[in-house]
Amino acid sequence: MEVKLSGSDDKSINRGFYYICLGAFFIMLSLATHLPAYPHMLAEFQLGAGHAVWMQLGLALGLTGFQPLLGWLGDSLGLKIVILIGAIFMIVGSLLVSFSPEFWILVIGLFCKGIAGAAVAPAGVAYAGKFMIGDQRGKALGTFMAFSTIGALFGPIISGFFVDAMGWESSFVLTACLGGIAFLLFLRVPALAVSQRKKLDIGGVILVLIVLTGLLTVPTFINAYGFMSSAWLPSFIIFILGLCLLIIVEKKQHAPLLDINYVGKQSFWVPTLIAVLLFIGFSGVMYLLTFFVQNVQGKPATTVGLLQMAIFLGSSLAAFISGRVIKKYPARLMLGSGITLFAIGIIMLTMVNIETSFSYLFISMSLIGIGSGFNTPVVKAIIVSQADSTRMNVVTFTNNVIENIAQRLGASFALVTFAIFAANGNKVSALANMSWIFICLSIIAAIFIPLIPNKIQGIHHQEKMIINGQEETESAGESLINLFYCFMSTLSLFKFC
Repeated sequence: MEVKLSGSDDKSINRGFYYICLGAFFIMLSLATHLPAYPHMLAEFQLGAGHAVWMQLGLALGLTGFQPLLGWLGDSLGLKIVILIGAIFMIVGSLLVSFSPEFWILVIGLFCKGIAGAAVAPAGVAYAGKFMIGDQRGKALGTFMAFSTIGALFGPIISGFFVDAMGWESSFVLTACLGGIAFLLFLRVPALAVSQRKKLDIGGVILVLIVLTGLLTVPTFINAYGFMSSAWLPSFIIFILGLCLLIIVEKKQHAPLLDINYVGKQSFWVPTLIAVLLFIGFSGVMYLLTFFVQNVQGKPATTVGLLQMAIFLGSSLAAFISGRVIKKYPARLMLGSGITLFAIGIIMLTMVNIETSFSYLFISMSLIGIGSGFNTPVVKAIIVSQADSTRMNVVTFTNNVIENIAQRLGASFALVTFAIFAANGNKVSALANMSWIFICLSIIAAIFIPLIPNKIQGIHHQEKMIINGQEETESAGESLINLFYCFMSTLSLFKFC
């Protein structure tokens, strides 16, 4: 694989990767700060738990609606432009939320924060998939996912502290500052030359927005009017019709916004489906836990932050380890192990009650995080294994938008479920009962493991990364030096700010 650089030496590829990792750390940290603040934000505007669905909808549309467009921009104009856009939206969105005079301004701010996450979350995967091969790709995927989840780890605990000490607005002022730091880091990423700019698929952009709006408003209308009211059916019909039309239109495009042909490959849809089934539970559990701990057990936001720290700490460590051992073990074995740990953590939640201890919840959330994080580098490696390097951003962003939809739907249905149980005077059972559904989804995910190849192309099949016609390798020492260099640069940015 040959890649031409623009005004950079070969080592800048690796250094740029670590700048992306560090910037993603701050963006993911900022994206994870809103959850402990949700109950306080609703109380500020004198709204019930059901209105959190509208906040979730704003965030979800930002995370999903523009991700295909951002993937196209990455392939056509370069990944650096995309991640800089993400940092800018994090700054703007955070300030809108913090100083919003009306609830709907707050929702728009969360929408902007969602766009920031959409721009940055797949960046490291696209970068590694395009420029790294073999053992180095596995390590890069694990490293990027670890940085992202460590950022998400610190987000809830820091937010919980700020919310309890200075009010929920202060946590969003902080994320605006962190968005600024990420922007400065992304400026150091090398601008790699793009071989060919492609014409924008405007029809695809419009249809994607229609499809996602229809799908994501289904739980919103169920929450507002109830499942039996059929008020959600128009949204569902819009989703189905829009999806069919999107597939027809995209198949006729020379350079489609979504790579429909690649989506149909087993190397894409099988690992993506497994990830979707697990992410519904992963996201749903986190949102249910927030309201269970604060509204049922009556504990402070800091407690929620600590429990979410458990799930993200487990996920980040597992992803880091998984990326380094992925080449030594069969992919099916690794996915099966991750799903098993994930399911054990969910099973523990089926037995919670108002007296459940913090340590019990901490262990459960840790197992859920470890299981999810251990699977992530494997899933991402399979997804990029057969992708065209010139369409790498489109492929990875397409995968990410599907996973984000799953997470947003899981979160929305979790919020709807809690609101329904709360209305019936039985908030205690919401977490335990929903966990049974998540267990069933985990079992379904395990059924698809035999369709996963044991050996992953680009990981188990030994290849070498070529940059400017030369073999590019990086020793462990060079990797640590580059990482240290980036951390020192980050410290200088803190001083600058």
